[in-house]
Amino acid sequence: MGTSNTRQEIVQTIANLHEVAVISHMRPDGDAVGSTLGLGMALQALGKNVHMWIEDAVPERFAFLEGAQLVTNPPKTLPSGVECLICVDCGEPKRLGDVGRSLVETAPFTINIDHHETNTLYATMNLVQGNAAACACVLVPLLDTLAVPLTAPIATALYVAVNTDTGSFQFSSTTPEVMCLGARLIEAGVDVGDVNRRLYQELPLTSFRMQSEVLNNMMLDSGGLIVHYSLSIARRQDLHLQLQDTKDLVDIIRVLRGAKVALIFEELEDGFVRISLRSKDPAIRVNDIAAQFGGGGHPMAAGIRMRGRLTEVRHTVLQAIRTVLHSLA
Repeated sequence: MGTSNTRQEIVQTIANLHEVAVISHMRPDGDAVGSTLGLGMALQALGKNVHMWIEDAVPERFAFLEGAQLVTNPPKTLPSGVECLICVDCGEPKRLGDVGRSLVETAPFTINIDHHETNTLYATMNLVQGNAAACACVLVPLLDTLAVPLTAPIATALYVAVNTDTGSFQFSSTTPEVMCLGARLIEAGVDVGDVNRRLYQELPLTSFRMQSEVLNNMMLDSGGLIVHYSLSIARRQDLHLQLQDTKDLVDIIRVLRGAKVALIFEELEDGFVRISLRSKDPAIRVNDIAAQFGGGGHPMAAGIRMRGRLTEVRHTVLQAIRTVLHSLA
């Protein structure tokens, strides 16, 4: 595990770089895509040669962002000219995927910029603010120190990052500082109406089918304090779904009145089960629950990737949540 660094130390290092790669976690969300693009385009504005990588393709939902086509899958080996690999919105190397994790291990120098309090400080230099609402909230002051102007494309990418990671400014992480940051990004040229339309008002047909599936088959536990849904491989195939179609399913059931914890269990082809966890009660820290099974995240939003059969994994994780609920009763 490395040590924490100051923003100024990170800036001094970046200023001396000529060719860099920016990478974020697999199965990217808005913060991963927006932070990768925001930082990548900012470094390009400084005249640097920049590569932008994410193991999975940019989801269709974020493809409207300028520069999204420049985000590609990471190569198996680091290009010879790359002096530094900058990881954004990623608490640990395994979240980058197998290729990304290998690049972290072989890169001559690494920088880790993140907002997960469970971050393992895995890089040569680490700028981690566990109380930040999004990785983009860590990046904007960094770009200020680098004296990079917030152009409309950069601001829009960062706005999408903050918007999505705060649940469209609905989560408790939406502080006055976050709202001020959002206002500043809007002033820099974000078309709020267009962005919100693209993010929330233009869902593909598969999303509606998936919502219907989840709502019709969700299950309640512990007197309705827990709500969960399980997606098997067979059912995903029946519905003709791609992996990107199952992103953010947990938000469909999280809003159920009376529920304190929402979970989605998704069976994967490689023998693992992916679990998304959301808490609506600050006393129930789902990142602590996730940590019991090798996962991590935030107190109110976390994830696990756990080997095992779907039914067995579901039983084990639900029992861990029941134990927490019992301790609070």
